[in-house]
Amino acid sequence: MKLILATVLILNCLCTFSQKIEAKSLLWKISGNGLKDTSYLYGTIHLIDKKDFVLTPQLKRSFKKTHALVLEVNIEMDTPTKQEMARKMMYPNRQSIQNYVSPSDYNYLHSYLIDTLKISSLKTTIYEMLTPFFFESIIAEEQIKNVKSYEKTLAKMARKKEKLFVETIQEQMDIVNGDSLHVQINNLMRNIRAGKLNADKEMKEMIKLYVNQDLQGLYNYVTASFVEFEKDPEKIDEMLAKMLTNRNKKWIPLLSNWMQEKSLFIAVGAGHLAGDEGVINLLKRQGYTVEPVFN
Repeated sequence: MKLILATVLILNCLCTFSQKIEAKSLLWKISGNGLKDTSYLYGTIHLIDKKDFVLTPQLKRSFKKTHALVLEVNIEMDTPTKQEMARKMMYPNRQSIQNYVSPSDYNYLHSYLIDTLKISSLKTTIYEMLTPFFFESIIAEEQIKNVKSYEKTLAKMARKKEKLFVETIQEQMDIVNGDSLHVQINNLMRNIRAGKLNADKEMKEMIKLYVNQDLQGLYNYVTASFVEFEKDPEKIDEMLAKMLTNRNKKWIPLLSNWMQEKSLFIAVGAGHLAGDEGVINLLKRQGYTVEPVFN
């Protein structure tokens, strides 16, 4: 579950951070390198309790100054896209996890959801039709009483702004479905047997880091989750490259081109910002001045 929570911050193993992000801020100002207008970079978290959700005055002022909102993906999907996404989240042919695991594993999973996590029978039946990544994601969401979304809120605030996206829904689906279904199910059952679907402790730890605007701490949390999940250093490097660094590097040319044309408010998962190959340091290497905006 800790790995799933890490993807809430995001969607080189044991790396040394040659350029640590010491400043405690989720909001950063981007200038220089020939830019006519200042752009802003903001680290989001995809799941957060309403009581911890904050839009600071600095964020609102910075947002108002910009011409376009940049998100990871377009969350305002049309009906055909929603239907296609729903199809890819579920087992084929209206099956459920019961069709893929032994009777003893299924009984353990089923009773764990109902008896331990206190999820209703109806919801359990529906959730069991979701493939492992989306199953674990929605279980994490269940443990937040009043879920609030930065992306949805910012998209609503940007009704009169242009909206740009660094990835497609399909690209993100390909990332989370990269492993075979068999591998995903084995990992899910391992997490369930270890009691790791109960994410209360890990969720509190992650939210505390986010509320404290500790980007380096959040990045360390993400990398630690990969180390905890996978012991093989080469595989950890592959996972980090797939989930973080490759995506960060792909975004930089897009952001650079867009910033030359207009001022942007860039809102992406906070886990992407820190690290030697995080968005902040990658932008700096392109010649931009990237500075924290403090409350």
